Amino acid sequence: MAPWKKLGWLGLAVCALALLVFIVARFSRLRPSSSPADAWNSGAIQSTLAGVRVREVDSTHAAVVFFYDLDNRTDIDYRLSSGPDVVIMSRLQPTGSLSSDEPINLDSAAFVPAKNRTRVALEISHAFDWPVQRDAAAERQVRQFVADQVAGVEGFVLFDQATRYQIELAATSPAFQQAPVSTGQN
Repeated sequence: MAPWKKLGWLGLAVCALALLVFIVARFSRLRPSSSPADAWNSGAIQSTLAGVRVREVDSTHAAVVFFYDLDNRTDIDYRLSSGPDVVIMSRLQPTGSLSSDEPINLDSAAFVPAKNRTRVALEISHAFDWPVQRDAAAERQVRQFVADQVAGVEGFVLFDQATRYQIELAATSPAFQQAPVSTGQN
């Protein structure tokens, strides 16, 4: 075989190999990966339970509203809004399993600037016959309603699928164990 033919075949083989490497590299980027970059970031946004309030929705329904201070520990502003990318689940005691049996709603959108804190509210609504009179018995009834809502719940977990942030939200705090529950009517 002539040397120029050998050189031609060698050039063709190098081009085919380069094309094959390009195709493999291109399709490997399109395929979903399970790299650590896809893991949930649970340290970017930290939370502190700031308070609990009971709100009258109507005469037969009440909402338990949990207030949280979100602490953005990143150098990037964070926008939190309810929608299909945000999933809020209960973390159950004693196993720590997640449950989506209870509808939990983010009260409103929030902007959490980098290295700052913002207060947000989560709301759980249920049937509740509001007492006619405001007295000690009514206060006990409201307290029992709140206790029933958090019974067996260690806290909540907010998953923001767009940013891959996982925000742990405690349902109770030692500071609020003995504090009175405020009732607000709207």
